[in-house]
This record gives sequence, C-alpha cells and structure tokens, in this order.
Amino acid sequence: MNIKKFYLNNEKTVIMKAYLLDPVDRIPWGDKRPAVLILPGGGYEFLSEREAEPVAMHYAAEGYNTFILYYTCNARFPAAFHNAAYAMYKIRMRADEFGIDPDKIAVWGASAGGHLAGCLATMWGDEQMLKVIGAKPEEVRPNAAILSYPVISGITNPHKGSFEVLLGKDASHSELSRLSLENRVTPKTPPVFIWCTANDESVPAHNSLVMAKACVSNKVPVELHMFDVGPHGLSTCDKVTGWNEQYYLDNCKTWIDLSIKFLAKYMNV
Repeated sequence: MNIKKFYLNNEKTVIMKAYLLDPVDRIPWGDKRPAVLILPGGGYEFLSEREAEPVAMHYAAEGYNTFILYYTCNARFPAAFHNAAYAMYKIRMRADEFGIDPDKIAVWGASAGGHLAGCLATMWGDEQMLKVIGAKPEEVRPNAAILSYPVISGITNPHKGSFEVLLGKDASHSELSRLSLENRVTPKTPPVFIWCTANDESVPAHNSLVMAKACVSNKVPVELHMFDVGPHGLSTCDKVTGWNEQYYLDNCKTWIDLSIKFLAKYMNV
C-alpha cells in the first residue's frame, strides 16, 4: 500500500490522505480499482479520527483505493462543500495516477460528514460550486453515496449544532430548508445507502427516514438499514473505534458488508 498526502488549497490547510493499494497480478481490475472518498463526522466543528482511517481500511480490505478528506471545519457553508467537491474532482481527474476507475468512485460520510457526503450526492450540479472549482457536473458527481447515521434535515428533527456552524444561529427557515438534503434529491441523485440506529439521541433516525423517502419519491436506488439500539458515532462498531462496550455491536457492524454489497451492485464492482 502506498500512502500519500495532498494539499487541496493554496493555504495548505485542507489535506487529503490517499491509501493506494498495489496492483495485483492476474486480477482483471487490480490496476483500475474502485474508490471511496471518506468524509469523517464531527458536527462540522472537528474531524473524528474514529471515522477516518478505520473506515478507510475496511474498504481497502475489499480492494478499494480510499481517500480521507480533512475538510474545513468551523466555517459557514459552502466552505466544506467546496472542499469535498474539489476532492472528488481531483480524484477523478487523476484517476490514472491513482490507479482507479473514474466511473466507480463512491463517497462515504458519517454524521455531519454524512451531510457533506449527501451534499455532494445531491448538489453536484451547483453552478456556483462548479464555477469556483472549475469543473463540469459529471466530474463532481459521485457514483454512489454511503451515509452513516447522517445529519440530513435542518427542519425535521435537526442536529442543531451542525446547522449553526453552517448557517449561524439565526438562520431562516428558507436557509435551513435549502440545506435540508431531503429537498435536494432529484432523479439524477446517485444510489444511496443509509444506516442508523433507532435510539440515536444526537442525530435522530428521522434524518435517515426523510432522506430515504426522498430517494423513493425520486426513484433513486436506496437501501436503508435501521438497527434497534446503538449510540451515535458507532463508526466500525468494534473495539477499534468504540469508547466502551456500548459501541461493540456485531449486528450494527453488518453495515460494512451490506454497504460493500451495495457498491458492488450499483458500481458494478
């Protein structure tokens, strides 16, 4: 495995870390792998290392080249969104260098990172963003999105902290609605995999439900898994990322294999 770090901006404050697997002889797709862009959570205030490398390693074990984006935190929208869009653009434009298939790039995000991944999946055609980063819509659009206990709505059971960072404490209903991703889904949104727990007290499960409903309404392929019990921030649901036994949940950990099967189906991996 080759590990590289890249700066995404001239100020050298936004870093992307790449985990690139070595080619494997006699495996047809060994030199053109699928890829996943990893967006950790943290309420848009910080980046959770628990939702970075441990998640990347699970996808790497399945043959994916992975990229962790350390996007801008504590900044108003669209700073982090532009970071994520530019990262996706750079990964796709340098696909040959990174040994990946440019048509098989997914985005993964947890909690607020799930909101950011959802922004990328639903707002990849945003004209202002495309102008800022100098890309075409198809160069930014992910081929699939994996959302782990995601922040979705600023209206329906919102995670107020995330939206206060993005929009300020005095955000209007229309501003909150604009960044509520259930309102941004269209028939062109890529396939979406969502998982959460029913008793999440930080980001209520309603967020996942409204996103899944919006996908169904727009005929976007969607798979939703709601587990009965589990705290917020489960990450990989084991001792590698869990603070205590509440986070060691074998049933919830099935999300990893389920998401890999989802990507295999919809990205033809």
